[in-house]
Amino acid sequence: SGRLSFIADVIELAGEGALKKEYERLKKQLTAEGLFAPERKRQVKNYPQRIGVITSKQGAVIADFLSNIGSFGFKIKMIDSRVEGQEAVADLLASIKTFKKYGLDALVIIRGGGSLESMMAFNNEKVVRAVADFPAPVIVGVGHQKDEPLVDFAADVSVSTPTAAAHFLNESWEEALLLIERYERDIIGRYEEILEN
Repeated sequence: SGRLSFIADVIELAGEGALKKEYERLKKQLTAEGLFAPERKRQVKNYPQRIGVITSKQGAVIADFLSNIGSFGFKIKMIDSRVEGQEAVADLLASIKTFKKYGLDALVIIRGGGSLESMMAFNNEKVVRAVADFPAPVIVGVGHQKDEPLVDFAADVSVSTPTAAAHFLNESWEEALLLIERYERDIIGRYEEILEN
């Protein structure tokens, strides 16, 4: 039955209600502009090699990605970026700008899941536009299945986890290995047939 009082210097809207409203407003605006249109999506070429990765080097995200990426001669360059909080927007924009000069086959942006508040950098209009305007295809693995940051809609490929981003990059290489094995069996089979005849 005690008393508690606060002296406030600044009051501002916070919490998921206000953030959700802003998220929906921006999503509607960018959709109307055609930024998320399917025809804007570019395909990641088969057998990509030069891969840029933007994420925080702290935590399990980069470890998950690297432990799932195949041994296919990938040339991976990573930029350590904050992925949460106010400073994350500037970090992400600087990282995307830096990678523009690298002539990448694909850019990968990854982070783990979190609340709407913790994902705000990936709902920032400047970051979303930078992803949409990147010269190479962009693969985004931000959050988990339930999370839908706006960068997901702007990306060329959206996957649910960092591990899924690694598997996506492996796909064409793994298919090539299967094809080589099939051709090898075919060639040996034909020679066996010729020798037998």
